[in-house]
Amino acid sequence: MFNILSDLPSFLDRENNPRGFIVFIILVILIGILLVFLLTFPFVRKRYIYKNYKKIYYKKVRKIADLNDYYLINNLVIKNNDQIVCSIDHVLFGDKYIYVIKDRFYRGAISGNKADSAWFFYSNDGKKFEMENPMQLNEKRLEKLSLITQIDPSFFVSIVLINDNCAIKNPKDLNKENSFIVSKKNLKKIIKAVEKRNVKSMDQKQLEYAVQDISRLYGRNPGANGETTFE
Repeated sequence: MFNILSDLPSFLDRENNPRGFIVFIILVILIGILLVFLLTFPFVRKRYIYKNYKKIYYKKVRKIADLNDYYLINNLVIKNNDQIVCSIDHVLFGDKYIYVIKDRFYRGAISGNKADSAWFFYSNDGKKFEMENPMQLNEKRLEKLSLITQIDPSFFVSIVLINDNCAIKNPKDLNKENSFIVSKKNLKKIIKAVEKRNVKSMDQKQLEYAVQDISRLYGRNPGANGETTFE
């Protein structure tokens, strides 16, 4: 049986065993490439997710819409007299609730109380910054959407969608009945739990009218699978 330790000197003899020497060099190069890949992959992956988190979140929300046959409007911009009032990344129309979803990516940790107007962001390099409460900000977007659609606020659910590796203190204590901050991996579970509540489903005709009305007012055409996009 070939023993790489005992046979290594002859295996590396370039003059008497040129083929073995070439094979050894190739193996060393391949092992080096593999080690570089293993060492750099986590950093490359994190950077890719950070640069493309909008697309990644979109695919997640779109998948939920497709699986449940829900209407979905992306990149909704609400204007008043040509002035942008607010922007909403996703409006997902479930059977019982309408989900107002805002995408967020934090390269570090966040902390705060649901009643506080200011939260804190802790970056990976140890710096601390004050930030506006993202849940309260999204609840204001929800209120504006409720106002323009004339749909009762009780039919809306606010969701701040964050990255899975964002550390957050006591997330369960932050979530309220109709307002959540949710990691991407838990989004489907949260929506499923909310849709299981013992409440009456929305009237489908009224729901379809609301979707079409928003699409008409904000310059969109209905797309495939109930999704609407910019013209």
